[in-house]
Amino acid sequence: MSPEAHGLAIATGTHWVVEDAKGAVAGFLAAEALGDELHVWEMAVAFGAQGQGYGRKLLETAHAEAEVRRLRALTLTTFRDLAWNEAFYARMGFARLDELSDEPRLTKVLSEEVARGLPEVRRCAMRWTLPFATPAARPRP
Repeated sequence: MSPEAHGLAIATGTHWVVEDAKGAVAGFLAAEALGDELHVWEMAVAFGAQGQGYGRKLLETAHAEAEVRRLRALTLTTFRDLAWNEAFYARMGFARLDELSDEPRLTKVLSEEVARGLPEVRRCAMRWTLPFATPAARPRP
């Protein structure tokens, strides 16, 4: 992500930082509300801080923010074959989207990633559906 994109996420309240017990930055999550979904653009946890629940805490914070905003889902794209990626997100509640014909936004994100050099066969899109996913419960724009 560019510094400008991080700045936008900070300004719109969709960028979070987690600190370790000593107050050092252990990780961050940058997202963007797009329509009725919160898209996670980037999440990173420092190598030495991994496995301590910081990634889980960041995703739970994003999930809580999406609920406050009454959004229908969290979405992201990730590597499908790395243990700390797709499998981790699946344990959190995300489901891989194998069919993207009705997902033009996520299809575009994946296409842009491939254009930047990420291997298409290793990437996937995922969604964590929230309680407000039913049309009757979602606020109208």
